[in-house]
Amino acid sequence: MNYFALFFFVSSTLCAMGMPPTVRHYESSKETFTGPDQTITWRPWKKSPDGDFRFRTGDRYLGHGEWEHYLGFEQSPASSKAIKLSMIRLGSASLKEDVMIRPGLRYAIVKVTNDAMTAHKGVWSWTAQEVD
Repeated sequence: MNYFALFFFVSSTLCAMGMPPTVRHYESSKETFTGPDQTITWRPWKKSPDGDFRFRTGDRYLGHGEWEHYLGFEQSPASSKAIKLSMIRLGSASLKEDVMIRPGLRYAIVKVTNDAMTAHKGVWSWTAQEVD
């Protein structure tokens, strides 16, 4: 029985030594990772002027100078209104779809991606109106 345990330990150790390391090696301690982002970097929430919803923006670097830019909306839990968000723009890029948030569907996220998007993308703008 002891020989089996010893054999198992030695064989598992040898197998683990043959696997490539998962540590990223840099040439210097000042080098930074410049590849694509795996997650969206979100900014803090801001409230709409009437307080019915809040919004925030986010970015994700795709690599090769291309970016994705996000705009997220969240309806206030106390609000019972349906709100239509239209004419959504980021700089010179405009979205063709309108977005609706309402009780039961309180969240919406829109994304703008194209090869002209950079880290300095411009200002988000939209029109919000209450829908009956």
